[in-house]
Amino acid sequence: MSEHATTDLEGRYAQLATIQSEINAAPLLSPTVEKLGDGCNLMTEFSDNPPMLVKVVSLWRNEETKYKGIRYARRDGNCFYRSVVFGMHESLLNNKERAGAHLERITDLSRQVVADYGNFAEDFCHPAVEMAKKIESGECSTVEQLYELSTNGEAEYALYFYRYAVSHHIRTHENDFLPFVVGMGHETVSEFCSAEVDAVASEADNVQVVAFAQCFDVRVIVEYVDGREGDCTTRHTFQQKDSHDANEYTTIEVTLLYRPGHYDLLYK
Repeated sequence: MSEHATTDLEGRYAQLATIQSEINAAPLLSPTVEKLGDGCNLMTEFSDNPPMLVKVVSLWRNEETKYKGIRYARRDGNCFYRSVVFGMHESLLNNKERAGAHLERITDLSRQVVADYGNFAEDFCHPAVEMAKKIESGECSTVEQLYELSTNGEAEYALYFYRYAVSHHIRTHENDFLPFVVGMGHETVSEFCSAEVDAVASEADNVQVVAFAQCFDVRVIVEYVDGREGDCTTRHTFQQKDSHDANEYTTIEVTLLYRPGHYDLLYK
């Protein structure tokens, strides 16, 4: 058993208590997709910040992007995982090939995560695998069913499987990620993962987004609303590991909106 499996159990049970408090503070995701346009909540949020507002408005006024809707995630450190996982699952609905490949990947990763963290991690892995099975079997086949599945208590536990899987991916690709985590002030990859990935409600930075895209074979597009010059959002694309072999039918693509400290899910 690895060093991670011997982590203080009191800390782990404290984590479970925190997750339960998050469940009780629903909604975790907005139940509907809000139409983007003049007067939407996103526009109101930036009404007193003209430099940012012009970038926000470009999301639906710029012909090159032309986003139509947004699903809001609760403002906490889990907003990246909550948004990207829901978007990924949406792309699996009624696509047997994608859903089957995802189930196989999740099942394999769950074994690796348990081997890495110990039996405690089964509390997070099992709900993630069960959710993937329901999507693959067609038991969950509509966005409404997916929303119910993604906002119940079990789903919040499953969210931490994705954290641990991202952490496992970074740790097992240490040479790829070490230069970046050192640049963020951490001496080792293990230290970074413990503080910035495993920790409850720790926010996701580019390193975690890259790792998620590679680990789950997802193309993640992020539209950034930041302080850079310009009147449009800044787009970054985080490619899946084998992007050169991808095709549009099997490729999963999720688009997120990021403003400092928060992610939401965008729709075209």
